Amino acid sequence: MVLLKRWLRRGVLLGLVAVILGGGPVAQAASKTVTKVPARAAYVMDAQSGQVLYQQNADKRYPIASLSKLLTVYLTVKAINDGKINWNDQVTMSRDLLKLSHSYAYSSLRMKKGETFTVKQLVAAAMIASSNSAATALGEYVAGNNAKFIALMNQQSEDWGLEAHFISSSGLDNTDLKDYNLVLPGTGKKEENLVSAKAITTVAQHLIQADPSIVQISGKKEDKINGTPIYNENMCLKGQSHYDKATNIDGLKTGFTENAKLCFTATYTVNGQRMIATILGGDTTFSAMNKLIKQLKKQYQLATTTLNDRRITLANGLATTVLAQPTSSQAGVWYQDQAAGLTTTVATKLSPAQMSSGTVNAGDPVAQATVTDTKTGKQQAITYRSQQSVTLFADRVIFNEKAQSDPLLKTLVQPMTAAFQ
Repeated sequence: MVLLKRWLRRGVLLGLVAVILGGGPVAQAASKTVTKVPARAAYVMDAQSGQVLYQQNADKRYPIASLSKLLTVYLTVKAINDGKINWNDQVTMSRDLLKLSHSYAYSSLRMKKGETFTVKQLVAAAMIASSNSAATALGEYVAGNNAKFIALMNQQSEDWGLEAHFISSSGLDNTDLKDYNLVLPGTGKKEENLVSAKAITTVAQHLIQADPSIVQISGKKEDKINGTPIYNENMCLKGQSHYDKATNIDGLKTGFTENAKLCFTATYTVNGQRMIATILGGDTTFSAMNKLIKQLKKQYQLATTTLNDRRITLANGLATTVLAQPTSSQAGVWYQDQAAGLTTTVATKLSPAQMSSGTVNAGDPVAQATVTDTKTGKQQAITYRSQQSVTLFADRVIFNEKAQSDPLLKTLVQPMTAAFQ
């Protein structure tokens, strides 16, 4: 049983289970009906607009196993983006995490005493191989210790309004964590992370927005960390047993425990539009994911509009403008029964900090394009970022220049000023 548990956790038998219980990808009948997913919950959204294409028990909390690592990696990326840590920081593993990495059942990357890993390597290990030690180490490095990081996870979930409760940064439950001094004080003996399909899909959306390259990292079939090979459990990637050209899944994260069953958050694109789909608690989840995506592609059509660089007038109708670039080259709206009628408006949108300082820095958001489907009211917002640094208020520049004017000029001007008083 221990051996079976280990192999199941590492994903080696997942493809075999899927074939036995549900088979590999099969051709679907030409139908616009989306059949119920054979799992506890499912949720599909447009990663850019947040438009929902499918939901099934989407708001109910379920165990999500290693999908929990999506929030762990998001908070790591956020700390990097905020300048608190760096990708190349070296992290030393604690004794408990080394012990966990040697676990027969719970480890996908064996670590050595005295070995260090960069933050970037730990992120890769967590996303590709689902390393529990790597994910926990990231949490401890970001927050200082495990308990503080779990508090950050729950606070972030609350800030986003998610249906989620975390007691672990890796996705292991307390029955697994008890042997590694990682049980959060005040939690139950069998307590585990409970998160809704909508919530973890939203986490994935924020992660991709914070670092789009995470899709490429998670899409690697294999990699090496300090010379040790690691392997991806996502069987829907190209070259894996459940890859389907019709869906072309390119990331993101899998999870499995006996309680959670097989959980999967997948990324894919349709006509250049990034999509995220989640299925929680299934036995044939890889096959079910391919089937769900293909059915949605038949049911929905995508209407897109191109967004180009443009000059943005910054404030109060002044002539101060910047060249701004959209964060996406297109915006899209999904429709079913009738073609969409898209309109686009672009409005300057400066932050209170920008208005207070009177400056805009290169890379700052300065405007928002809103693409609206006039027939359904559905919208997608795309941010424009300045490509240059400018001062907002001309009078402030003049004032500053006067205050710093040459003393000789002041000497020449003062007698003239006195003559006219």
